[in-house]
Amino acid sequence: MFLHWLRRKNPVLNEVVNNFSKEPYPAPATRVANCNFLALDLELTGLNARKDHIVSIGWVPIRDREIILAEAKHYLINSPVSVGQSAVYHGLHDRHLENAHDIAEVLTQLLKQYAGYVFVAHHSALDEQFLRMACQRCFGKTPRFRFVDTMKIEWQRLLRRGKVVKHDALKLAACLERHGLPAMPDHHALEDAYSSALLLLSELKPGGENMTLADLYLLSR
Repeated sequence: MFLHWLRRKNPVLNEVVNNFSKEPYPAPATRVANCNFLALDLELTGLNARKDHIVSIGWVPIRDREIILAEAKHYLINSPVSVGQSAVYHGLHDRHLENAHDIAEVLTQLLKQYAGYVFVAHHSALDEQFLRMACQRCFGKTPRFRFVDTMKIEWQRLLRRGKVVKHDALKLAACLERHGLPAMPDHHALEDAYSSALLLLSELKPGGENMTLADLYLLSR
């Protein structure tokens, strides 16, 4: 309890969140080609953001419609709870996380380096919930995140083409195959972040050079 109080009162930690939130996002009329994106993915101990925790995070930025691999990052996170049965999915066990990074350290880097970026994830609602909760635990407050969801964009794309969206058709692997993109190992945070970046760029192509951020937000609803 004291640790949470200390973090809420710590002006340095609060300043990280404040500075992130002060950085403006691109206006909705901005062409997508001129926007900065950050594709990211989280691996988790479960699906309940209130009681489960992040065990790894991967991200890769996109600028000028180009994936910046030199800035790609992957971190294992020291979870306060056991990974339990979630290890079946992401392959990370408690022993792998003994010397892992503190979540506050990784979040501080993320917020400092990528303020003003629109975040990208496949099924972004889950990633956003966990990011918000992690920031609340670490900093005592939550930044203003802006996400686009490659899964929802794909769903809209299929509906507009009159396609029947079958079971599992919106899983990341299925979306990559449909776009003719290389298959990647599932449930590795960096691989999934990179796959989401590839998928977004492919999904943007039909919109052409005049596609705006407002258009993208509409597809991502």
